[in-house]
Amino acid sequence: MISRVRTTVVIGFAIGAVATLVATAIVPASAATFAPTVISRQVHISEPGIDVAPDGTIYVNGPSGLLSNLPGSPSYVFRSGNGGVNWVQTPASLRANLPGGGDSDISIGPDGSLYMTDLWLGSSTVSVSQGVVVQDRQWVAASGTGAICHATHQIPAGLVVSKSLDGLAYPISTIAATPLDQTGCVCPPGNLIAEGGGGLLGTSDKVGLIYATSTGGVNFAHSGNGALTFTQATVSPASSATTSDNFPVVANAGGGRLVATWLEVLADNTTRVMVNRSSDWGSTWGTPVPVVTTGTSVYPWIDARGTKVAISLYYTPDVHATPDNAPTGTRWFETYVESTDGGTTFGALTTVDGVPAKTGAVCTQGTGCAADRDLGDFQQVALDRNSNPDVSYIRVDPTAPAGVDLMFGHGA
Repeated sequence: MISRVRTTVVIGFAIGAVATLVATAIVPASAATFAPTVISRQVHISEPGIDVAPDGTIYVNGPSGLLSNLPGSPSYVFRSGNGGVNWVQTPASLRANLPGGGDSDISIGPDGSLYMTDLWLGSSTVSVSQGVVVQDRQWVAASGTGAICHATHQIPAGLVVSKSLDGLAYPISTIAATPLDQTGCVCPPGNLIAEGGGGLLGTSDKVGLIYATSTGGVNFAHSGNGALTFTQATVSPASSATTSDNFPVVANAGGGRLVATWLEVLADNTTRVMVNRSSDWGSTWGTPVPVVTTGTSVYPWIDARGTKVAISLYYTPDVHATPDNAPTGTRWFETYVESTDGGTTFGALTTVDGVPAKTGAVCTQGTGCAADRDLGDFQQVALDRNSNPDVSYIRVDPTAPAGVDLMFGHGA
């Protein structure tokens, strides 16, 4: 995230006890194998998002740099219609004359329509400028009923979800989580999900937004009335860990089943990737479990479809530390781990790309970073219609014209 802002306001909340953790079994599995492909070496992108359309078309998007050109600075969107073998950069069209480039996200409707949001701090460019001002990290989600939801971190109100019926204007805005819900953490949310509920004008749609707290927890704001009102649920209770250095991420597996992942930075300056599940669309959650506890992890992302749960992350086996304190020479690899039983058990870690994504430290402090921000704040995984994983990530490459390779990997 190029414009990420995160700070903590002390409001006087007590930190709760550390949650009881039950280790998730690591079991032998037929791990996916990946063939890394370079999408582009010509554009500098730090946070590539990936989405797969119902017809199998793959889209990768990423920010071009906050207000990097005037009058317009549209973020990039690349498209592949043959499973990631070949890629084309889609035209910016009218977006070429509009501001953006800070953060970007796309969502794909059941009919293949794309909805995009492009941050420029003052607001976000969709097809017209979205109306909630003073923004940080934004996300977009299509419910499938014609309604589109847009989440932003609006300072100082909190986490705001706006709703559109045409993808052009977002006239309805609701505070999904206040700074009080975040226990004083003035930090952007994790991703946004939505599911159609069949009501008129999306009034029965389910909408959910995951976010970290300043007290080492993770919460989920969920709505069953099309984002008109939200209720808070605890994904992971308060703890002595730090959960706000990475975005928590939630995925909809279908049938009311959600799966969430997040990174915990522990008091002993090590990391672990956590997972929790819900069977009632986020109203209640089970017990958090660790999935990756060896080496050092950063920026985990999750997707789910039926009983398949896929997690991708940047990972190093070289040290057991924190990303920010990793020594010179530490190798970070795009890595993958999956479950085929709905997240009850996970297989072994699989290296997606044998070439390091970068070496050295990975700064996770947003705009507070002086260096080591090449990877931005996330990479992503998406399951295609056959439940095979597709990943998008960055590989630092001084020989590339842009200094980075925008990468894709298909797992089979």
